[in-house]
Amino acid sequence: MGRQAAASTPRIIAISPDDGSAIDLKSPALAAVLSWLVPGLGQLYQGRTLKATIFIVSLTGIFLAGMWMGDGKVVYSSWRASDRRLHFLGQAGIGAAAIPAMVQSALTSGAARQPLGSSSWFVPPLVRGQIVSDGYARQVAASDPDIGPEDFRPHPGGKRFEPKQPGDQLSLWHRRLGRFYDIGTLYTTFAGLLNLLVIYDAWAGPMRPAPEGQGEKNPTSGGGKPRR
Repeated sequence: MGRQAAASTPRIIAISPDDGSAIDLKSPALAAVLSWLVPGLGQLYQGRTLKATIFIVSLTGIFLAGMWMGDGKVVYSSWRASDRRLHFLGQAGIGAAAIPAMVQSALTSGAARQPLGSSSWFVPPLVRGQIVSDGYARQVAASDPDIGPEDFRPHPGGKRFEPKQPGDQLSLWHRRLGRFYDIGTLYTTFAGLLNLLVIYDAWAGPMRPAPEGQGEKNPTSGGGKPRR
């Protein structure tokens, strides 16, 4: 009975524009989610190994290169008035980065006042006057070369970030990394936006060009000449 139900379940098939062969998309929704999490993972699930390898190597490589140039600090979620991270809308095209970034943002702005495991990965930069836990204040002072213990002031329930240098933590990152911070942001955003095409490919299969002679309808109007 189970086999009959499985056999009666319609499979979604796409046609390869290269050789006309059939491509079994299996579960397109699952494939799209997998490719959102990791570029090319949905294609790998569908058995399209060559395309999956190209996507995994190229887009993951671009994203990791951007992270490296930005010292691992260019991907984070923040919608504070002083730091609206619009780039994250593009970076969120890769779920493996978007999910931890949203979790870390929620934790640092919530009652915990510290990210998961006191890690600095995918954590929004500190703004002047922000309250953090004692543990995270010590972690930032130990890991950020521009911030020391003297940049935190005692506060009920934690420490208040009051850097001696002008600006906030984001300003310090820009000052130390220079143009590499912006280039790293560009690379990670570009990789996330490109992955939207990968997600579409996992969902609907390859975009097939229109058959010859059917690309455009005759755009004549009122006896006018067709457009070229």
